[in-house]
Amino acid sequence: MTAPTHSNALKNTVTQDAMASFSKATDPRLAHVMGLLVKHLHAFVDESQLSKAEWLKGLEFLTAAAKITDDERNEFSLFSDIMGISSMVDVVSQPPGGTPSSVLGPFHNHDSHIQPNGSDLTHGQAGERVWLHGRVLDIHQKAISNAQIDFWQNADNGLYPAQDAAQDPQNLRCKIKCDEHGAFSLLTIRPHPYTVPTDGPVGALLAASNRGIWRPAHFHIIVSAPGYVGLVTELFPAGSDYLDNDTVFGVRPGLIVDVKNCQDTEVAHRYGLTTPFKEVVFDFSLVKQTSPA
Repeated sequence: MTAPTHSNALKNTVTQDAMASFSKATDPRLAHVMGLLVKHLHAFVDESQLSKAEWLKGLEFLTAAAKITDDERNEFSLFSDIMGISSMVDVVSQPPGGTPSSVLGPFHNHDSHIQPNGSDLTHGQAGERVWLHGRVLDIHQKAISNAQIDFWQNADNGLYPAQDAAQDPQNLRCKIKCDEHGAFSLLTIRPHPYTVPTDGPVGALLAASNRGIWRPAHFHIIVSAPGYVGLVTELFPAGSDYLDNDTVFGVRPGLIVDVKNCQDTEVAHRYGLTTPFKEVVFDFSLVKQTSPA
């Protein structure tokens, strides 16, 4: 028996009619994207010969993902991540010349407080102190004023506030306005590798697929500035476990950073540290918008 092909699905009147049903959308881009989505989903159903029972199981998966999604955790974002879709969107949408993008992850929260540039986010908690600093530049290495850093990471126990009721909801996250030279700095702790959430439908899928559940240590950062394409990215300390097998495919060579010893006594005094302490230095490069965002 010959295996079904993509072209078989396209000959089906159901596929043709479903694609055509979006052709009159007010937004031409919506019409184009939805038509393609229908085409490829129908081709998947045809090629896999998906059964009714399997399709119902898929709907049950989506329903379970909806039930577990809230303001603190997005199971659909996690599903996109473990399928490599988030990273594939990065690949096709990131403008050339800037800092590589990476996945948003399921624990970003829009209500992080704005903190002064240079803030200490550690507040006496456990963890090796790391001074993270750098600048926001354009692709010609010129400083961008009015840039903003949106930062978050996990605690020393490997958990985010959404996973750990003992943490302050604002723990180890903030928004910082860079100075006129594009410079930013903050004191945080060294992040740790951690497992993606496994208590929901995505975790069950990973287990059934015998897939790894670990992410390497990383800092999450969103960089934005008026007139520039926003950047969602991560910084990965060199030497972390799982750099070569990140379960959400988020590691990019240009985002692996060295954690070095720093002897700056002025910075040590500012944060109550002893020398040497650890630092990470990274300059972000943003690409100018060529059309309205």
